[in-house]
Amino acid sequence: MKPLRSSSRARARAFDAHRTLRDSHILLSVSDALLGLGIVSGGCAISGLADDLGDSVALAAGAVLFAGIGMLSRAKLVRRPRPTTSAVLSGLAATWLVLVVVGTAVYLITGTIERVDDALVESAAGFSTTAVTTLNPTELSVPMTLWRASTQWLGGLVGIVAGVVALPTALQQKRLAPTEWIANDDFARNKRTRQRQIVVIYLCITALIGVAFAATGMGTKHSAVHALTTISTGGFSSAPDSFASFGAAAAAVATIGMIIAGASYAVIWWAIRGRAKALVRSAELRTYGAVLLVGTLVVWWRADELSWHDSLFTIASSASTTGFAVTDWTALDHGVVTLLLVIIATGSMTGSAGGGLSIGRARILVAFARRELRRQLDPGAVVVLKSSGRAVDNRAIERMTGHQTAHLAACASAAGLLALAGVDLVGAIYTGISVLATHGPGIGTGPYGELSNFNGWARISLVPFMLAGRLSLVPLMIAIVWGVHARKKIGRSLRRRFPRARLRFTAFGASAGRQR
Repeated sequence: MKPLRSSSRARARAFDAHRTLRDSHILLSVSDALLGLGIVSGGCAISGLADDLGDSVALAAGAVLFAGIGMLSRAKLVRRPRPTTSAVLSGLAATWLVLVVVGTAVYLITGTIERVDDALVESAAGFSTTAVTTLNPTELSVPMTLWRASTQWLGGLVGIVAGVVALPTALQQKRLAPTEWIANDDFARNKRTRQRQIVVIYLCITALIGVAFAATGMGTKHSAVHALTTISTGGFSSAPDSFASFGAAAAAVATIGMIIAGASYAVIWWAIRGRAKALVRSAELRTYGAVLLVGTLVVWWRADELSWHDSLFTIASSASTTGFAVTDWTALDHGVVTLLLVIIATGSMTGSAGGGLSIGRARILVAFARRELRRQLDPGAVVVLKSSGRAVDNRAIERMTGHQTAHLAACASAAGLLALAGVDLVGAIYTGISVLATHGPGIGTGPYGELSNFNGWARISLVPFMLAGRLSLVPLMIAIVWGVHARKKIGRSLRRRFPRARLRFTAFGASAGRQR
């Protein structure tokens, strides 16, 4: 027992020695992301040496810089065993902010994009896995094409780790709903082990999709790009017309990949372990399957020009919020386009790489509405909401209704800003909802997510909503509340430290009032 006590005391002393680094978790989160970006950049530089030496050298230099900063920070800082919720949320926000800034610098340094605002929009679209772009993919070099796709791949991985590992750990006493993070309990209890499991699954599925694309004859570059942007639900394509120029075999592989990417990683884990009963009992998985089936049948019925497999492709792209396209689906019947908007807004399963409101939340909100209607007819009825066999308490429902309200407010804000920037009303509403769901294409941006019709103000206004959709509104709302409290706390501290300045300011205000 003595060696154990001495080792625990040594760890405690080591952590106390670094206690002055209050933001160590935030810096470590950023360092992990930079290390991953360095590895990705190095791979892109090596892969594109034969195509464009200048871009490869720039990416190689960036890889050394990013990886060096990441490794140095990891070596110097102490990882807190139990970071606070504030540190976790701030770490996530700081991670995406740093990635977007770094991505903007890469586009400008390599000369891929000349304007700062366009580079910022492109970087945000990449790391937020939103299928909009200001670029023509045919004009990009091989290293930059791979790097653009890799930003979505890395952004999808960070989003999954945040949703399955970081947020459940931080919010374990404040679960958003019984089913919100419950599926993650099937992974390892240890945070680091669970994170490794997610990364291994993500890498393996990416490799399998890439091999499947290559088997269809797409070519090495196209296979790699679409594998990276399929598993991450990013939707960036190396072809200007997405999958319209590829064959039916490649579209079939993409359809399967998008369906997998839109599924919860708990479901994928159950499938790997052969837990058929857990898959059958999952109410969210059944709803996800029903959306795919019913949506495909409706689109196939209403759109005569689409085959059943093209209809399934379109529905899978919308339900997973990926953004790939095989045709100009924005020119289809208005009922079909409206149905796709509803599916896009609902989004994918909880704990997946996709965005949107999430099917789990939508199911409980619909059940809540049904319960309230029944109470209107029978005030004495006692109805218990259940999801996957677990009761949903009223506090969880209140949080979810608050999330829904914030989601609608964000959609309205995005549409309003786009309309003020000159986008037509229908296009502004559709684009605002689509971008917040990290989907991207739609009326306004077109079926392939092109931003050429948007002016500079309209493009810039999309950036905060792309990041909000990727970061998730709930931790964003919590971070805003904490920010308000922190501002008040700082204000009280300043007033206590500088009381004379406060008196002078008050006297100045009084004298100004007398002069008036």
